[in-house]
Amino acid sequence: MRFRVLATRALARLGLTEESFLILPAVLIGVIAAGAAVVFHELIVLLREYLYGHRDPGYLYGEGIWLLMCWPAAGGLLVGILTRLIGGGGHSVPDIIESVVKTQGFIPPQLAIPKILTASATIGSGGSAGAEAPILQVGSAIASGVGQLFRIARHHMPILVGCGTAAGISAVFNAPIGGVLFTLEVILQDFSIRTFTPLMISSVIANVTTRMIMQDYLQKQYSALFSVPPEVSAGFGQGGMLTWPQLPNFAILGIVCGVVAVAVTRMMISMERSAGRWRISPIVRPAIGGLAVGIMGVCWVLLGRLMLGTAKPFSFEHYPMPAFFGDGYGVIQQLLAPSQYETASPMLVLLMVVLLCGIKAVATCLTLATGGSGGMIAPSLFLGATTGAALGLVLQKLSIFAAVFPSSYALVGMGALLGAMVHAPLAAILILMELTSDHRIIMPAMLATIVAVGTARFIFRESIYTFTLREHGVHLGTVRDSGLLRRLSIEQIGLEPALLIPRNMPFRRVLELMGENIRDAAVVGDDDMYVGMLRRQDIETAILQPDSIPLLVAGELTRTSVPLLSSVDDLGRAMEAFARSNVDTLAVALPEAPGKVVGVISQNFLVRRYQEIVDEAR
Repeated sequence: MRFRVLATRALARLGLTEESFLILPAVLIGVIAAGAAVVFHELIVLLREYLYGHRDPGYLYGEGIWLLMCWPAAGGLLVGILTRLIGGGGHSVPDIIESVVKTQGFIPPQLAIPKILTASATIGSGGSAGAEAPILQVGSAIASGVGQLFRIARHHMPILVGCGTAAGISAVFNAPIGGVLFTLEVILQDFSIRTFTPLMISSVIANVTTRMIMQDYLQKQYSALFSVPPEVSAGFGQGGMLTWPQLPNFAILGIVCGVVAVAVTRMMISMERSAGRWRISPIVRPAIGGLAVGIMGVCWVLLGRLMLGTAKPFSFEHYPMPAFFGDGYGVIQQLLAPSQYETASPMLVLLMVVLLCGIKAVATCLTLATGGSGGMIAPSLFLGATTGAALGLVLQKLSIFAAVFPSSYALVGMGALLGAMVHAPLAAILILMELTSDHRIIMPAMLATIVAVGTARFIFRESIYTFTLREHGVHLGTVRDSGLLRRLSIEQIGLEPALLIPRNMPFRRVLELMGENIRDAAVVGDDDMYVGMLRRQDIETAILQPDSIPLLVAGELTRTSVPLLSSVDDLGRAMEAFARSNVDTLAVALPEAPGKVVGVISQNFLVRRYQEIVDEAR
C-alpha cells in the first residue's frame, strides 16, 4: 500500500492521473498469468500424453478400447473429488462476469490453483472442453489477488480483473489483440481508453513472457495455434479480396453457424437443468459425464471402422485421442488441410464431418453440464470448423459456385461460430486472425461472423454466457447500453429538488426542517455556494448521541470531499462520482453558474431513468 501511495505521487508529479498506477500491477499480472498459463498447458499435455500419446495405437484402439471409457470417467471422478475438497469446478466466464457485476471483481486468489488442477484433469483425461475459459478464471483470480495486495480502489478492480483475462487469452491463444477485445466485449463491456491501456499492456507482457518461457526454457515452439496451407487461401479470392459470387457462400455459412450456435446453447441449457435434478452426489456427476463421453468415443471408433475402414480417421500422430475428446486442436488442424477432403468418397467424408459436429456438441454439453471444469471457446472453434467443412462439401458437391474449398469454409466457420456462441463478433474475428496469422481471412470472416451473430441473436437473445448469468439473477446490458452512459447527460434525465442547508445552521434546526423525512442535503456557504453534502447516514449517527445535538452545526457533519456535478456531465461521470464518494445523492449545478446548486440526483433515480431510456431504445 505504501508503494502504491508513493508511486501514485510520483506519477502525479509527471502530470499523470491516479489511474496511471494501474499500469504497474498490469505488468505484474501479465508476468504471473503467463507463468500460470504455461503450467496449465504443460499439465494438460503431460496428462494427455501419459494416458493416450504413449500408448500403442493398435492396442488403444483395439483390445484396449475399454480405456477410452475409463480415462474420461476417472478424470471426471477426480474433478468431483477435487471440487468437493478445494473447489475449482463449473463454468468460468459467467463466474468472472458475475464477480465483476456483484463484487467489483473481488475473486479469491487461491481459486487459481484448484481451477488449474480440475481443468487439467477434465481436458487431459478426454473431457470435451477448452482450456481458454479456465485460464480466464485463473488470470482473473491472480489479478484480483494483485489488486488486493496493492489495496487498489474498488472502482478500479474490474479493470485489473480484465487485465488477468486478457493476459490469459494472450498467453494460451498467442492472441494479444484478441484477448483484449474479448475482455472488452464480453467481460467488461467497456471500450474506454482508461480500460484499454492497462489491458493492452498486460496482454503484451503475458505474450512476451509466455514466448520466453516456452522457447528459451522449455525449448518448445510458440507460434500461431493453427498453420494454414497456402492453397486454403485460394478460397478467399486473390489476396483475400472477396468477389460478388463468393458473398452468398459466406453469408450462408454465417446463417448456418448462427443456427448451430443457438442449438448448442439450448442443448447446454437443457442438459444443465436435467443434471441439476439428478439425485446423485456432485462428486460422482462429473464421472458419469466422463463415462458417457467415453462410451461415445468407443462408438465413434467402431463407426470409423465401419464407414472408413479405420479406427482413427484423424491420424494418431496429430491427435492421439478420439476426435471429439479434449480440446480437439489437432483435429481442427487436419480439417484445415485440403488433402483431408481428397478421397474417393466425398459423401462419406461429409457424413463423418456432420456426425463429428453433432457428437462434439453432445460430448461438450455432457462434460460441462455434469460438473466438468472447462470452457466453450475451444469446442466452439471445433464446431465451427466441422460446420464450415460440411457446408463447403455440400457447396462443392452442388457445383453451383466455382472454386469451393471445404478447408476454407472450415477456417472461416471457426470465427463465425465462436462469435455466435459468445455474441462477440469483433473479438472472434481478431482471435481467428491471430490463431492463424493469416490476414487474408479477414474479409470472409467479417461477413460470416457478423451474419452468424445476427442470426443467433434473432433466434435466441441470450449467449452461452448471459443465459447462465440470468439463471443466477444477474442481468446485463449490452455494449450499446453501456455506451449510453457516455452519451446521455444529467440534464437529459432530469433533476430532483434540492434541500439546501446553510453551513452555519444549528443541527437541531436541520432536524426540525427535515422532520421524519431524514435525507441527504446539499450544504452551502454564506454566499450560497456549494460546500459539500450532508449524508443521511451521518445525521442518523449524530442522532444516536442526543447530548451533542445542541452543540453541532451543519458544517461540522458535512462531507466536503463529495464533488459537485454539472448538468452537462454524462451519466458515466455521475456513476464514477457515486462510486468514489460512497454517497446516495449528488448535487448538480448549471455550467453557467458553477457552485450554485440547482438540484440533486440520487443513485436510485439515475439507475431508474437510465433503465427506462434503455428499454425505450430497444
